[in-house]
Amino acid sequence: MRLTEIERPFIVTSSSDRSIPQVIKTIKQAEYDGARAFEVHLPLVGFPDADEIAQLTEATSQPLYATCRRGRFYELLGAEELFDFTDEERVEMLVEAVEAGFDGVDFELDTFDPSPGPESFTTEAIAEYATDPESEPAEITDDPGAVERQRETIDRIHATGGEVIVSCHTYTHLEPAMAVAIGERIEHRGADFAKIVGYDHDMRDLLDTLEAQLELNERVDVPYALMAIGTVSRIQRPISPMFGAAWVFGQSELTPGGFHSWPLVDNAREVLRRVDWRTAYDPHHDN
Repeated sequence: MRLTEIERPFIVTSSSDRSIPQVIKTIKQAEYDGARAFEVHLPLVGFPDADEIAQLTEATSQPLYATCRRGRFYELLGAEELFDFTDEERVEMLVEAVEAGFDGVDFELDTFDPSPGPESFTTEAIAEYATDPESEPAEITDDPGAVERQRETIDRIHATGGEVIVSCHTYTHLEPAMAVAIGERIEHRGADFAKIVGYDHDMRDLLDTLEAQLELNERVDVPYALMAIGTVSRIQRPISPMFGAAWVFGQSELTPGGFHSWPLVDNAREVLRRVDWRTAYDPHHDN
């Protein structure tokens, strides 16, 4: 099944496991709870070969997509070893993953032209970056050469039958206009989905994020997920489909040091199942 064929809104589980058997366990548990797509971080499972990828794809009938973040990102996931690959190497790994059986990939909006962000990817460093008024949104490039290479990469993945999520983790609070501008960039580069992540310091910031979703509904046609880092995001994430998000991230279980602002899959499922989330403007009515 393709990502674009899943009935929206849906629940995605991202695995931070360190072995293929553990990833399979997470996938099966999350699928039983209601997840309908799964993200696998290639570096965390040792860049699986074709046989190992086959084990993953045979474990579920739901779509699997691959990602390979820049090395420092994996500080957030507690990786003992950080990986130092160029963007070109990372993209090739993602293309090869689709050729070996993955249904899609996720790569960043500043691929081929990395933009500055937090000095490190610890919770403390991200919070410090987000609260600095001089900080610019990270993971964005408008460099013509990088943009063209991103489009070419998307075309390559489409040619292999895969689909593309382009993501942007800004590590700053996003006003609605900036969130829309990011969504428009992602759409114009040919991606199938847009993933946009800001930082919300408090409840008033959260209101900006909800307003940004309403703006995205009107201005951007590509299915999107807009979310935030920060304590208050535990409120926004599970209700984001009610404001137009195509999917919400859910985890199968809570782990020490993990992302406790992410809802559990069964909690997110119950919100969607038990609450009449349909809005007057329903971006999912055709799916």
